[in-house]
Amino acid sequence: MNALLLALFFVSAAAAATTADMTRPPVVGPIRLVALAPRTEWKLANGLCVVLVSDQRAPLVSASIAVQGGESALPAEDAGLAAAMAELLTDGTATKTSNQISDAAELFGGSLVGEATPDAFVVEASALSDKAEAMFSLLAEVVRAPSFPAAEVALRKANMREELSADRAESDFLASVVFYKKVFAGHPYAVTAPTNESIERITRDRVVAAHQRLFTPRGSVLLLVGDIGLAQAQAAAQKHFGSWKGGAPAADAPAVLTPRTERTVYLLDRPQSSQVSYVLGNLAVREDNPAYFDLLVLNGVLGGSFSSRLVRDIRETKGYTYNISSRLEHRRTGSLIRIRTPVRTEVAGDALRDILGHLNGIRDSEPSAEEVAQAKAYLAGSFARRMETQEGLAEALLHQKLLRLPADFYDTYVDRVSAVTPASARKAAQTFLRPDEMTVVAVGDAAKLKGTLSTFTKKPVVSVGVDGD
Repeated sequence: MNALLLALFFVSAAAAATTADMTRPPVVGPIRLVALAPRTEWKLANGLCVVLVSDQRAPLVSASIAVQGGESALPAEDAGLAAAMAELLTDGTATKTSNQISDAAELFGGSLVGEATPDAFVVEASALSDKAEAMFSLLAEVVRAPSFPAAEVALRKANMREELSADRAESDFLASVVFYKKVFAGHPYAVTAPTNESIERITRDRVVAAHQRLFTPRGSVLLLVGDIGLAQAQAAAQKHFGSWKGGAPAADAPAVLTPRTERTVYLLDRPQSSQVSYVLGNLAVREDNPAYFDLLVLNGVLGGSFSSRLVRDIRETKGYTYNISSRLEHRRTGSLIRIRTPVRTEVAGDALRDILGHLNGIRDSEPSAEEVAQAKAYLAGSFARRMETQEGLAEALLHQKLLRLPADFYDTYVDRVSAVTPASARKAAQTFLRPDEMTVVAVGDAAKLKGTLSTFTKKPVVSVGVDGD
């Protein structure tokens, strides 16, 4: 019996020690420096920029073509046309049907997909390195000579209608549509989703005309990463893209308008909803701003990691939500900081008050040295893991080229994260976090929310529809 009691004592002591350990944040280890692989860059005679990163750790090659323009190059009434065109690129050429393109991608052991971003059209392909030639050939064909079959355009429109209907059933989607519409008011970046009317405007002729106008080698980037040498890369780029012709690239989106001077609250009514979806934020700065890394670490302290203040308080301590985060988002001519969370309707006022309280609190006093160290370690560690993969490296380098960041932006990333101090993080908060000027969007039961939300704005709460108008 004594032996059993002794064993139980040690088990209880161990459990107590484990519980105590769980209440303390883990010790932050040293930040590991990251050395990116060297890059080689050149231009073809037609103006196409080619970037190569040779990586022979695996027999894989990825290729990405980024064409300047994207969603911001088309007017608001054509919302959805850019995304439709990007997807339709792989749905037919003069010599191949959609199924044949898909089968060809499977044969070279990879994939082929197109998408539209706010500032560019991106087509990505990957293949086993011994099948790279077939990948280059197919990539060039869908980028340079898509046929946009009428039947595929009709199918894409039908799918877009169903997708929009499904998306509008989600409060988070609706809140995001309204948020971008208001925070980027009057700017091409304001439009992030199609409408039923804009989908109807999509025709094969419009898609063809947009492709002919926007797809040009000048201003475009071909990024190659993987098991491919310089001579092979130069030969492939010249063979498949050297004869590509086109006019001037799309103009950059205009500079984002002046920030707001007062907080505005927008409300989209979803009767009888048991929760409210919040999105709030304000315009921020580009990644090449001298204070950007101070803001990046500050965001990590605020809501950019699982150990951040918003997560610990709003999620863990108060239990208002299961998911809350803050993040920085960037386009070529505009950036923002955004906080997103769904909360129960009955705590909507308390949750918003506490979120705004954290924003003011992090402006009023320096974050602790421990908080800053944890945020820096998280950012550096995430960056290191991302750069260890071909996909992560390719995404980062394409981002650097498209947003015209300095060539050494990612080479010096960890060093600049490491240089942030509690004082510089607080200064970033005071400069770039503006809770009294934020755009606040709520989607929920207006009958239960409007009175509560009116206490957070000096002017009336603005009611909006599903398109943000």
